[in-house]
This record gives sequence, structure tokens and C-alpha cells, in this order.
Amino acid sequence: MKQPLIVNFSQEDQSLVYELLTTWADGRAVLWSITGPLTNYWSAQAWPLRLINKKTTLSPFWIGLTLPWRKLIKRRQLTKLIRQYSLDGLICLSWLDRLLLTGPACRLGLRVVWLELPEEAKLSLPNWLLSYYRHQAAKVKIITFGRHLVDHLRLQGQSLNNCYLLLPAIDPKRHLSQTDLFSNLAINKQEQSNKPYFLIGSVVDLCITHPTEILLRSLKIVLSVIPSVQLVIIGDGPKRKELQELARELDLANLVWFVGHQDPLDKWLYSLDGIIELEVSKSQAWQRLLQAMLAGLPIIAPKSKLTADFLLPGETALVVEQAEPEMLAQAVIQLQQNKLLAGRLACHSKTWINEFGLIDRQLNDFVHYIS
Repeated sequence: MKQPLIVNFSQEDQSLVYELLTTWADGRAVLWSITGPLTNYWSAQAWPLRLINKKTTLSPFWIGLTLPWRKLIKRRQLTKLIRQYSLDGLICLSWLDRLLLTGPACRLGLRVVWLELPEEAKLSLPNWLLSYYRHQAAKVKIITFGRHLVDHLRLQGQSLNNCYLLLPAIDPKRHLSQTDLFSNLAINKQEQSNKPYFLIGSVVDLCITHPTEILLRSLKIVLSVIPSVQLVIIGDGPKRKELQELARELDLANLVWFVGHQDPLDKWLYSLDGIIELEVSKSQAWQRLLQAMLAGLPIIAPKSKLTADFLLPGETALVVEQAEPEMLAQAVIQLQQNKLLAGRLACHSKTWINEFGLIDRQLNDFVHYIS
């Protein structure tokens, strides 16, 4: 593709594709998207951009009922864009643009690529619409960030031969920017001294209570074995006061730090002894995992086939069967008591990033797949 159109009608979390697409596009790609980091970047660079101000909030069911009419409108808009920019390809980032544009794009002679993000694992379409979606998938190249993200496209006994795995990646130049002379001195000092506490962190959405409650109850269990343990809750939301009250009820108020939303997150990574990631089906969570691996920070996460390509049990992460307090507590205790394990996780995580998770390698694979 020399002059592609990148389309995103509904995918709000663009964390995993931001570095890839802003590096690859280099001003020659046209973006047609809802607001977000990609549109902000395109606008700042004065690259060709067609902005959708409001995300479509209709359910897949109602989208499906109006699909012929919507496709007709989008075909007319797509035809104008092809003429205006001499487009030769289409890259879809969400299920909605695939439904609306794949058929028209193929008929107009564009090469079509679907870029599958972790959110695809939760895609739920009516059976009659899923059948159409699968039919469209057979016409395109599918580049997926996880082997199992395309399970919803597989019919019983039928494999997909048009799918290509693109491992998640990170650009070290855009992260850990605070690692200057003073940061290195702090890290060396931290390694040479015995810290008086064992610090575990987790990034949590405080709009809901369940994930943080799991963390607090796991901390209560860990405390009986590791009196020096402390927990840093990174994130904010309307449930913050309620969860702080729960911490007090569990006699954990002096051991739990609610530090609010932190951006950039990287500055916190070197202060932690480990990080718990409960959410493994969102792009932003995958980006956090890559940042932790880049920093050599031991990871504790629930088992998921979605992350099996880079969270290797006992190698790049401590993987628990389920995100339950007892299992998480056992993993935290194991991490604190087994220094060799913690060191191996840190070393293997950095090795995996250097071998498979750097943006240059991902970019080369992406270019190869779409060529």
C-alpha cells in the first residue's frame, strides 16, 4: 500500500497501534476516525484527516438492521476519498468499519486489511450478522495481535489461511524517558539496599469496585506472611472513597496507597517490586504489560489465551489460573520469597522485548504482511 486509508469508527483505545501507525504512515496515509490519540497526532502533523466527531453508539443488532443503507452512504464517501487522495488500500481498526467498508472497498478495487486488537475477544454479534462478518473476513488480510483474537471468525472445522500474527511491541525511545543520570543512580541505590517494604502496584479503574476489592483481599492474605508488603493503586474514579473505606475496614489503610491517575506510568515502574495486571483483554492493559516488561518489572496476571504469545508462565510472568485473592496472594508471596524467580522474570521479560517486542521488528513484520 502506497496511499492507504486507515479507518476507525468505534475503537476508542488506540494504545497498541499508536506507535506503529504514526511511525509507518509518515504523512502518506489518510485517517478517517473518531477522536483519539491518532486523530490528535494526524492533526498536529497536518496529515490528511477526516474526523468523526461522535462515536456510533448503536448496538451491533441495530447496525445490522440498517447495514444496507449505511454501506451505501459509506461507499459514496469512500469513493470521494479514493478520488481525492488516489487511495490504494484500506486498513480497518474496528468491527464497525469492517462491516460498513469491506464490501464497498473490495468492489472499488482497494486492498483491505483488518487489524485485530484485544477488544475483538469481546466482540458479540448476532448470529446472522456474524455470518456476514465471517464472509467479509474471507476477502481480506487479517493481521492479529493475538492468535486467539480471530476465534470468532473460525467456523467449526475450518481454518483461516489469511491471518498473520503481529506481536505487540513498544518503542523504548518513547518510554522510560526519565531514565537519566539521576534515575540510574536511584535504581543502583535501590538494588544495593534492602528496602524496608515490598511494594506491589496495580493500575485499576476505580469506576467499579470488584477488581480493587480483589487486590485488597489478596493483600490481607499476603500481610500474614509478609508484614512489610504495601500496595499502590494507580487509577481514579467515583468508587475511590468507597474503596478507601473498604481498605480501612480491612485494617489496610496504612498499607494501601491510592495515588490517582498517573501519566506517564513509566516513572512508577522502577519504584515497584512487582505489578498485578487483572485486565488482559484491553489494548491499554497490553501496553502497560509491555512497559513493565521493558523495565524488567515482574508481572502477576491471570491466565488468558489472549496473552499467551508474550506472557509466558514462569518466564516473563507469574500466571495464576484465576484472578482470585488466594491465588494472587500466593503469587505475591512467591515473588517476594524467591529472589531467583523475580530475577528470572525480569531478565526474560527484557529479553523477550529485545527479541520480539521492539517497534522496529513489528514495523518490518507489518510492512511484510501488507505488501
